[in-house]
Amino acid sequence: MITPTLPLSRDFIQAHASKLTPILSRFEDSGSLHSTLLFTGVEGVGKKSFVLYLLQLLFCDRSIFARANEKEEETQNMFGAMDVAETNPPSATSPCGECQSCIRASQNQFLDLFWFEPETNEEGTRLGQHKIDAFRELKSKLGYGPSEEPFKVVVITDAERMTTAAANSILKMLEEPPPNWLFILTTSDASRVLPTILSRCNEVKLNPLPPEVIFSILKMSKGLDFSGARGKVAARASFGSLTRAMLFLEDDTWELRSKILGFLSQPTHEWMKLIDTLSSSQRDMHLGLDVLESVLSDLLAFKVFGNNHRFIHEDQKDFLIQLTEAKHFTVENLSRTLEKLAELRSLTNLTLNAKLLAQEALIPVLNLWLPS
Repeated sequence: MITPTLPLSRDFIQAHASKLTPILSRFEDSGSLHSTLLFTGVEGVGKKSFVLYLLQLLFCDRSIFARANEKEEETQNMFGAMDVAETNPPSATSPCGECQSCIRASQNQFLDLFWFEPETNEEGTRLGQHKIDAFRELKSKLGYGPSEEPFKVVVITDAERMTTAAANSILKMLEEPPPNWLFILTTSDASRVLPTILSRCNEVKLNPLPPEVIFSILKMSKGLDFSGARGKVAARASFGSLTRAMLFLEDDTWELRSKILGFLSQPTHEWMKLIDTLSSSQRDMHLGLDVLESVLSDLLAFKVFGNNHRFIHEDQKDFLIQLTEAKHFTVENLSRTLEKLAELRSLTNLTLNAKLLAQEALIPVLNLWLPS
């Protein structure tokens, strides 16, 4: 199921617009696209949204793809402007938003599109895998060309979650792609994608979104007054991920932040209470790691940059400065603690004892108060 919707925020499009340049330039030079594109970037940076935008552009009746046979000088004019201001794509390389293809796209009713998501559990909170069964119907369609659009497109999100059998099945299609078929894969961790698949992909790396862009998108989408602390903290704590920023707006996250700050204030007194909170659900575990990471990042950055550091949790600046002045806080042990939290993230989706996992996350934080 396609979860992002069109149209997208102008700020989001501008933030990632330069990534269209090599895709469009290839089409300008050769009249074709690379048959397999791999979009990479941190979780929540907007890979699916960017794919939707690219699809709308590909299918738009007035796009450069539909107008490929027009005069060469017109195409030159389109791309010339983009080279000068690659973060502000000209209208000639944007979907018109008015043709039948764009209208279908805005309703997530793309023709000639196969969209594959990994399985989820019943609550929709845990991603499973892409299994080979999901691609069997796709194989039966390989002999057919596009029905109405310029391309038949296959989108496989979270490609690192393909089983070996599923990956090998897709690999055979990538080795000999049918004419006018385009494969698009997304992943937050390219190292977990089968190397033979990676070798056939043209990778497009989406950079983390700047805090000011995330703040602007949040303000527009939520229609809220962001003069208070919450929006600013959400934008800075996102680390470039719009999904993560949205979570930081929720009341549950702020309640959890209060508990974590209380734990940091009185670690030995509050840590069992926090363990119970983190182990109550997988969502709380993820949120807890996100909040811990953002707070510890503030402590580390202040140790390194001093008063030049722009705090993520600016509303807690005085409290966090006091913490960094604790006797045993150093750049080295704060860095090790953050590394440990990063290692534990890979375990949160596994079926493990939740309380033991929460303890493993908090013990390195407790150790910050101990002598080296």
